[in-house]
Amino acid sequence: MQAVDLNIVGGKVYIHGDFVEASLAVDDGRVVKVAKEPNLPRADREIKVGGLLVLPGLVDVHVHLRDMELSYKEDFYTGTCAAAAGGYTTILDMPNTKPPTTNPLRLKERIQKARSRVVVRVGLYSGLPDRLEDIPEMARLGATAFKVYLHKPITKLDTSRDDILINALSEIAKTGLPVSIHAEDAKTIQKLKKEKQTTKSILDRIETHPPEAEIKALKRIIPIIEKTKAKTHICHISTKQSIKIINEAKRKTEITCEATPHHLLLSEETVQKWGTFAFMDPPLRSRDVCEALLEGLRLGLIDVVASDHAPHTIEEKTQEDVWSVPPGIPGLETTLPLMLTLVDRGVLSWRLLVHLLSTRPAEIFGLPVGSIEVGGWADLVVVDAKSKYRIDPANFHSKAHYSPFEGWEVKGKPVMTLIAGKTIMRDGEILARPGESAVILGRKINS
Repeated sequence: MQAVDLNIVGGKVYIHGDFVEASLAVDDGRVVKVAKEPNLPRADREIKVGGLLVLPGLVDVHVHLRDMELSYKEDFYTGTCAAAAGGYTTILDMPNTKPPTTNPLRLKERIQKARSRVVVRVGLYSGLPDRLEDIPEMARLGATAFKVYLHKPITKLDTSRDDILINALSEIAKTGLPVSIHAEDAKTIQKLKKEKQTTKSILDRIETHPPEAEIKALKRIIPIIEKTKAKTHICHISTKQSIKIINEAKRKTEITCEATPHHLLLSEETVQKWGTFAFMDPPLRSRDVCEALLEGLRLGLIDVVASDHAPHTIEEKTQEDVWSVPPGIPGLETTLPLMLTLVDRGVLSWRLLVHLLSTRPAEIFGLPVGSIEVGGWADLVVVDAKSKYRIDPANFHSKAHYSPFEGWEVKGKPVMTLIAGKTIMRDGEILARPGESAVILGRKINS
């Protein structure tokens, strides 16, 4: 019998909803056998994982890789290195870039640039195009999904008009691709900004993004979703009411939602300690909201945990003018350790963790990854569930060396990341060359 490319032996493999002591045979990038080590075929290469846990590679549907004119914050290489270090094998890049990804030319430029730089699989969002007639072309060129920002549009279209949104989501629905929504009401935010425009306090700036802005936006967009039948994903929910509103809408239409680790684990009290380093959009809420979001995860009311990796420079985050400080924190290298710590504490089950970080995000965005099965891609993350350490942003692969999680003790660490059977990261070291992985075009996964 001809030898396969790789055997991964001695691990506890997460397959069909549980861990089994098994080994994997990999050939041509795919899992070809799951069995005890003596029953595997011969292999050209072998990796011994010594009883560690083997999970499906993580899928992050909300990442800002920056690059282009924002490459000083992050670029395709550093951002995907951060992803690999965090156990992610597939990530989706947001379109609020500079210049914004809102027309076919910009999307083609971004695809071309990414191809030479990425070390994990990357799909690209299209922003809501400047012209509705470009929506089919963006899909044809390879956009994996569309993104609509209700609070701060990056398109030339007037998204304050319901008729424009109805026409746009109707066209997106025809492509079969999902549309992600940043749900905050622009008028609410602008009104409060005018009232507080002379403030020098980040706490006052946070108050310009109240829970009501999110709730109002959801109540506006959900009837439009129901009317257009667009497959819709709501980003980074941050209120108790959002959980209820979205899950009531699930009875009538195809809608899902995500929560971020920072909204699950950090409260507004964190801003007292970290100031602008803990400023994101939507902002951190009360401790009660954290508990409600965690309960939403446990009850299956929240579909996905996404990092919303949003890197900036330390100089940008420490500007004296709080209105110039950009929102966002890096998250690709902290999400899995934080979620593993919740598993260790009994807050989440292993089954739920894999569902939230791998299986469900892949399902929602139509990607044939997110599980370990014979015939499937060998996109894997090997985890040491017993490893204890403190989060130190100085060690990030991202260009953003700050985090409000700095100093947190976590238990559980990704120690190896593989894509199509190739070792991309091992013990924190990136082994892949720039461009070694592939850009996802639409839903087509390439090795």
